[in-house]
Amino acid sequence: MSVGPAYVVFSLSADAHVDVRAWDAHAQRFFATRLELVGDADAVEIRLAVTPPGGGAEGERCIAWRARREEDLAAADAAERRAGGGGLAGLARRCPTVWLVERAGEDDPLALRLAAIMASVHLGPVLDARGPELFGVKTARAKLERQTMRS
Repeated sequence: MSVGPAYVVFSLSADAHVDVRAWDAHAQRFFATRLELVGDADAVEIRLAVTPPGGGAEGERCIAWRARREEDLAAADAAERRAGGGGLAGLARRCPTVWLVERAGEDDPLALRLAAIMASVHLGPVLDARGPELFGVKTARAKLERQTMRS
């Protein structure tokens, strides 16, 4: 991804099928969030408009798909060791692909929300390489809740 820092979302799916309608339905049902495609679904980088619940600030973020790399697994392993275990690195090893979710800075609730949605849809963990930290959807939701409380 040429847009800078990103969350890495591991995916159990082996293809890059973009189904924004299904993602949007999932996002509405489980995250009270709207997703809308901005531009071309066949582009290398896909831009999505993200509208969070409760009148939160909406915005756009790019996502991109690629095959999982050894450095992704090394970062996931390091994050899990740092956290003292948990098993998510093992799940990451079963994921042949990753989605990269663009971040617009250190504290980017839209990117975190989109990463949580993508993890929920693609059944894989989220890697925040800054920490490093590897977490699932439940932890992503808790992080979103804490960010909302601070705002």
